[in-house]
Amino acid sequence: MLEAIILCGGEGKRLRPLTENIPKALIKVKGKPLIDYQIEWLKRHNVSKIILACGYLSEKLRKYCGKKVLYSIEKEPLGTGGAIKKALELVEGREFLVVNVDDLTDVNIDEFRKIGSNAICLARHRSNFGVVHTHGDKVLGFQEKPILDNIWVNMGIYLLNRDLKLPDKGSIEREIFPNIELKAYKHNGFWHTINTMKDVEEFEGQHA
Repeated sequence: MLEAIILCGGEGKRLRPLTENIPKALIKVKGKPLIDYQIEWLKRHNVSKIILACGYLSEKLRKYCGKKVLYSIEKEPLGTGGAIKKALELVEGREFLVVNVDDLTDVNIDEFRKIGSNAICLARHRSNFGVVHTHGDKVLGFQEKPILDNIWVNMGIYLLNRDLKLPDKGSIEREIFPNIELKAYKHNGFWHTINTMKDVEEFEGQHA
């Protein structure tokens, strides 16, 4: 049995005005809310229980998702570490998955689990800018936002053990991960994060 916590408590300020009246998890991309992408992906990999760690406009998320998931509701922002710790009250097993609601991917969870906890999914980093190739003072060519070799970034997907000492409030990425031994799962497939309006436009353009 595998359980998953979806982190969806943030206000999504960089996605305003879309998030002025709805939580980030309910933003529609290609006509479907982000939360649906994540639930469908988890269900395809037989995740038995899904817990939404939510805060901002959580009542709208509860109304939309109903009883198909469980809810851990923050009265104040707790950071990723605090949100996970609070949601653990609803987790029964020792090993559990944590995902960000805004990181869409096709990671094979069954393969990811084989490396054991505590583990983190990584993806190759794509440059935010076009790259210019030169020789001396001569421009040889342009490459639009290439994937950079040997540079890996955090996908926001973790396989954790409940023995991990989590803070009541704070960031798991900044306060916990630097101080423990982590395993890396390098994903070479699809990954698209939705943090800004530009991210939404790029996703919809790529999947037109």
